[in-house]
Amino acid sequence: MDVLRIFDNKSLGSYYKFLVKYENDYSVRLSKDEEVIVEFVSKKFASGKRIQELQMLKRILAYAHGLSRMGLFQGLAEDLRPYEKEINENQKTNMINVLTNEFPSGSGKKTYAQCIFIEKDAMDYRPAKSFLEMLANKDFYNILDELVEFGMSRYQRDYSNCYGNTDFVLYQKYTYEDVCRLLNWENSEVPLNIGGYKYDKKTKTFPVFINYNKSEDISDTTKYEDRFVNRQVMIAISKSGRSLESEDVQNFLKAKERGIRVELFVRKNKDDKISKEFYYLGSMNASGKAEVFTMANTDKTAVEIEWILQEPVRDDIYEYITSA
Repeated sequence: MDVLRIFDNKSLGSYYKFLVKYENDYSVRLSKDEEVIVEFVSKKFASGKRIQELQMLKRILAYAHGLSRMGLFQGLAEDLRPYEKEINENQKTNMINVLTNEFPSGSGKKTYAQCIFIEKDAMDYRPAKSFLEMLANKDFYNILDELVEFGMSRYQRDYSNCYGNTDFVLYQKYTYEDVCRLLNWENSEVPLNIGGYKYDKKTKTFPVFINYNKSEDISDTTKYEDRFVNRQVMIAISKSGRSLESEDVQNFLKAKERGIRVELFVRKNKDDKISKEFYYLGSMNASGKAEVFTMANTDKTAVEIEWILQEPVRDDIYEYITSA
């Protein structure tokens, strides 16, 4: 069994909680705040989907043991060289928000209110005082150290072969929140506010999310006939109430000249009870073919856009998504 299933379980959330619940001989007990931080790291970082936060935590652990006093982002820049990664301003802001609980939207902000890992220093950032105090607890330190090492091993195994200049890996699976984080948005968005797509002006990124098989019980204004023509061509529909002049449609059609990156994420349907993740299928560009139509059983217009994927979808993934 993949240990991430333990992290995802609502009644557990971490391997620590699993041991407390099921192992009679396990005697370690953390404070409530320490427990929440272990859950946060388990759920957000331990899958290994991005190396940056894991390296930052590793540096903070070293700091707690007096092995480094360098500014955290200055040190992180050195740590990331072997991975051939550099931190730009958007990513720095994104990481600061992630590590100070400013990134979440909705209920997540309250759930993980204690999860403040870093604080502003004169020229850089340093570990948050409250976090350093927790790290003085040897049990807590060891659990986090093990989690960070686990996450880094997952990164090396599953997420190190990044696509282009992104932090995504083709055909790996990502949640809405993962996508907001890995695109370096300042803040996450709740799925309802994203819908089928969302443009972020600051990073000029435009992720498109498609549920390939639509439920029968959804409203007519959300029954979008998105479909693959072949492994490299897709027809995707704008949100309802749009025309060719709508700003989001114009951003799609003129993405190349406006320097906008359109990234495609597809899942077979949204009824998967275990995972709410989408396959990442790479960047895509509008071919120029676009047509306004009226959605069936409504008076709402939408725009049908033809997309060319930069990478043809791998055969097995294509067969899985498109099969009845």
